[in-house]
Amino acid sequence: MFEPLVRNNLPRVQAYYDRAPASARHVLTSARGWLLTRIRYSAETFAFLRQLRRNESWTAEQIREYQLGALRRTFQHALRLVPYYANYPQKEFFSPDDIRDLPILSRETALANQENLLAIDVPARERIRAGTTGTTGASLKVAYTEQLVRENWACWLRQWSWAGINPRSPRITFQGARIVPADRRESPYWAYNLPERQILASIFHLSDATAGDYLELLRKHSGKVLEGFPSVLGILADFALARGLSIPMRAIFTSGEPLYPSTRAKIESAFGARVFDSYGMTEYCGLIQQCEAGRMHLAPEYGFLEILDDSGEPVPPSAEGHFVWTGFLNRAMPLIRYRIGDRGRWDDSGPCPCGRAFPQVVPTITRESDVLRCPDGRIFSPRALNQLLKQATSLRFCQFVHSRSDRLVIRAAFATSPSNDAHFQARATGELMHIRARVQRLLGERMHVSAELAAQPITRPGGKIPLIVSEIRQ
Repeated sequence: MFEPLVRNNLPRVQAYYDRAPASARHVLTSARGWLLTRIRYSAETFAFLRQLRRNESWTAEQIREYQLGALRRTFQHALRLVPYYANYPQKEFFSPDDIRDLPILSRETALANQENLLAIDVPARERIRAGTTGTTGASLKVAYTEQLVRENWACWLRQWSWAGINPRSPRITFQGARIVPADRRESPYWAYNLPERQILASIFHLSDATAGDYLELLRKHSGKVLEGFPSVLGILADFALARGLSIPMRAIFTSGEPLYPSTRAKIESAFGARVFDSYGMTEYCGLIQQCEAGRMHLAPEYGFLEILDDSGEPVPPSAEGHFVWTGFLNRAMPLIRYRIGDRGRWDDSGPCPCGRAFPQVVPTITRESDVLRCPDGRIFSPRALNQLLKQATSLRFCQFVHSRSDRLVIRAAFATSPSNDAHFQARATGELMHIRARVQRLLGERMHVSAELAAQPITRPGGKIPLIVSEIRQ
């Protein structure tokens, strides 16, 4: 009963957390870590992990048969228990290709039907809700259960094993959690999660002025696992390389945004370890992970991937297309033929030296973005600002345009409501103003933040949609 109580009172808990001294924040972070540990490191997690490791010996035909069976089970579950799919026709699957007879679910349609996509056999008290902003910055509220948390964590632990990392290995994490208050101006900018042997570091306080504190943290804990968003680890690598430092870590895991080759190179140079990249999503309908041989593999137990052209037809090998996912693990909110907005291609370079027959995929960079440099010296990665959009469900896209050194413009468009009614418009306007207020609090008084409506996002060559557009000469 304690976990739902905490989830339902997060604003109150967060307010207390922000006011608490550093020692109390360590205690609260560890308490939350203990709750997660009970789920992540349960007997069910390790049983699923053992099965995942056995699956690494599958042949291509065994993978095909598994995915065919999973497609059948997923479709029948959705047809019976998810209101959105109630009008879908009954269908037999004789081949994975038969999925193409079903309609594609666009992100815009999913946004407009979020409640109808919930499975009715999962009680509301058992649903965990999370927001995701995707490629365009529009938030989709996703529901899942503790079972999915366990299975998802087992999939990540399998990749850890590819890097020679055991469960519960000590790690330093640079992701999107609010670790310390935004207005904090002195170290520490991190908190300790003792049950998971984890240090959670803030990504909202990176600057030339704080670089020494962050680098000293890494130096004191060299040899541990380092994980985080690529752009954030890239900023840390810049700090280290500019000072002629090399801080060896045990292994590095990146996820949450595209990893550019140049960013990979400087991270590996600064921290003396290989980067293992991953592509996933909060919708929990697919996962692609890098193996020890450097190839990106589809996790066949997680979901079924189609790569389609603009007409909805499969692309030829090595051609780029739209990612369309059918998830196998999230029974609380199953997404069938979900076009997430990302792109990629099949890798036809031949069998992987790692020996696994898992399909090889190359995710395409979909959100090419600048970083935001504030007048007070702080540097914000795209994922730092991305975190502020996760509660907004009424926006079709949202971008941050750094037009002058002290001016940031939030450009957004409202999603199309089913009835286009005034209530929806008022809610969307309220969400945009709430985002503006949160960004203003984060960036401080020296940055003027405004918001405006726009018909279309700013795009770059190849259709890439940057979250941050900097018009400032660096």
